Amino acid sequence: MVDQSELPYRMLTRKYGAQICYTPMYHARLFSTDTKYRRDMFTPHPEDRPLVVQFCANDPDILLNAARYVENDCDAVDINLGCPQGIAKKGNYGSFLLEKTELIVSMVRKLKENLKVPVTCKIRCLPNEKDTLHLAKEIEKAGASLLTVHGRTRDHNKQTVGPCHYSAVKRIKETLSIPVIINGGISTFADVERALEFTGCDGVMTSEGILEYPALFDGSKTHDMDDLILEYLEFFKKYPGEANFKIVRAHMHKFMHSGFTLHGHSDLRDKMNKIDGKRDMFEQYLEIAQEMKERRKDIAPIDKITWYYRHWKEQGQLALEGLKHREELPQSQIMDCEWDDWMRDDPRNPQSQKAKDEKAEEKKKMKLERKNKAEPPSNTQPEEAKQPTAEA
Repeated sequence: MVDQSELPYRMLTRKYGAQICYTPMYHARLFSTDTKYRRDMFTPHPEDRPLVVQFCANDPDILLNAARYVENDCDAVDINLGCPQGIAKKGNYGSFLLEKTELIVSMVRKLKENLKVPVTCKIRCLPNEKDTLHLAKEIEKAGASLLTVHGRTRDHNKQTVGPCHYSAVKRIKETLSIPVIINGGISTFADVERALEFTGCDGVMTSEGILEYPALFDGSKTHDMDDLILEYLEFFKKYPGEANFKIVRAHMHKFMHSGFTLHGHSDLRDKMNKIDGKRDMFEQYLEIAQEMKERRKDIAPIDKITWYYRHWKEQGQLALEGLKHREELPQSQIMDCEWDDWMRDDPRNPQSQKAKDEKAEEKKKMKLERKNKAEPPSNTQPEEAKQPTAEA
């Protein structure tokens, strides 16, 4: 994640069952050369362990320089090879390195041979099984101690994210001897249990799910979102350093999404968006959180959780009734599906038949539009508009 797993939030998730936390994704070059960036982004704390520090990079030496700043304050260093965002494409890092096996191997080996802590990697699936398994095995041979696999491809991004392919992750787990963590499609504690049982993986990672509900890993009960908001603000005061009010606002928008959209309190969102530095900003955020709690005191905790299943929006299933009866909603994972079938039938895969058909249809449409624009206007004049007649 970028900017969303800062120290106060990590400590909140640890309270509710997270056993290992990752820092936000740090830019290795900036981290190794910019003192202010490094100071603002990373605040070591003895209670924040075990901790994995995550970097994006495309140069082994620069990556090592960055990692040396944190190796005494973390339990592992992770190379992010899963970020699918446009900025990662522009910067040549994240999932846009997945086809560059030699570069990935050189970065893993450089860290393995020079750091005191283990090196781990996070990847996404490639469009075919053979290439993905080859990459995973090469990462293992280079010295990675653990591999996290997001069961989607680089094209499964944003509003077209689609369900996570658990069968693909299961194949990777069966192929490797190092621990494998599954990532993707984890939005409830039931998803955690389902993922572990089906794939045989050694752990589960969640990002968007736990940003929506920081107590996701506590399966004992449903915690009240309004109480969690207030707890987060207390952690913000207790662990200063990495967090700023821009990050606080981002978290609170997610925490209170159901209050803004389902429970009719959009005025508090407007009020939060107008917060400025004319008076204590923390107090302003605290007042809004307390007001939301008071307004929703008669609403059950289960009905305050947004349950952010982004890929269901296309199916029109993200509605209040769905939130109350979420066990009836389609699962956010694909199971017992062959890799080739997954890729062939998925329009987000550029090589799938559906994608090719859609692309051909789009080209046909654009060609017709260009033809219509190129045709000279007709010489016929439009008929004179009829004047309305008054009724008696």
